[in-house]
Amino acid sequence: MVVADRKNNNIVQNSPINVDSSQSDPTVKSRRFSKAGDAAAELITGFNDWSANISLYGMHMAYAVIAANWAVYGNAQAILSNPWAKYSVAIVIFFLGLNLFCTWLMTNLYANQCDYANDDKIRWKKEFNNENITSSAWPYTKYIENLGDFIRIIKVWVPIVGGVVFILGLFFGGQVSVVK
Repeated sequence: MVVADRKNNNIVQNSPINVDSSQSDPTVKSRRFSKAGDAAAELITGFNDWSANISLYGMHMAYAVIAANWAVYGNAQAILSNPWAKYSVAIVIFFLGLNLFCTWLMTNLYANQCDYANDDKIRWKKEFNNENITSSAWPYTKYIENLGDFIRIIKVWVPIVGGVVFILGLFFGGQVSVVK
């Protein structure tokens, strides 16, 4: 049986048959990953999974702020008459529009990079070979990386700000409308 020890990045072998050659040499520590590429692949998978969660939860939070305002204030007039409610909805509506724009921009950047790769396959292969020599954003561009960073930031902080403004409105925004 193989057990992963995430704290120490070790593989613990509890099998009577020892298939790990490092086990025969007591100076060599068992490793969780057999190659550096395996570790990098796991990091990329984890990053992609968590980034997808940020996307999903940021959108959910934006919709929740809109729904919470509607639930608390009851109608559009009541939301518009409370500055806190109005600003919280405006913030998340702005977020939804900005998110859509950034998604459009990102798809265009990816499409351009795909065209770049397909236009000159020899150049693309040279860049692939050089990528191991120097640190670069390859196969992405710096624009793609920077926009990705920006999108992750807005998907976390803008919906949170909208939610905070909504909560502040509950305490400082005057009366809450009761729907009959």
